[in-house]
Amino acid sequence: MFEVSQAFHRARRIRNQRPVVLLVLKNAFGLRAYAGRHPSRDELGLVAPAQADGVFLADGARRAGEGSLELLERGGRVLSLGRVRETLAPGGEVLASLRQEEAGGLTVSLSNGGDRRAFSRLEARENLLGAVGEITVGWPGLRAREYLRRFSGRVTAYRMESETLTLTLRAL
Repeated sequence: MFEVSQAFHRARRIRNQRPVVLLVLKNAFGLRAYAGRHPSRDELGLVAPAQADGVFLADGARRAGEGSLELLERGGRVLSLGRVRETLAPGGEVLASLRQEEAGGLTVSLSNGGDRRAFSRLEARENLLGAVGEITVGWPGLRAREYLRRFSGRVTAYRMESETLTLTLRAL
């Protein structure tokens, strides 16, 4: 079942805005966010972030940056997000079967090209297998927690070529 907030619906009604589709990979080191084009701070839900310099805020309640997520990389490396396969449970009422939706697997293609060869170097330091990948959909200006989480899965296999990294995710 999908949970969509009122802020998501309000942002969806604003004309001339393109939705933001993100692939977020989480591992023990932090987060990596990828989209079809380089996502801006607004598109990642980083609205007016506090400087993480360890200074107390004016009210003294917490330190700036405390509790924030560690974003290791953001980039426009998505070539293809594949297709999420969903099925309805047989028999019974249609609305009840919609709650039993099942997303099988997903294959995602990311660009490994360019001058940096990011994933070739990443493979040596961080393990891609076992990382959790989420596909989220949102609108510029929304906070990340307001995004619609469309798919969540674990990387079970990957294939690295000179220009492409193909991840195979299995739904959680």
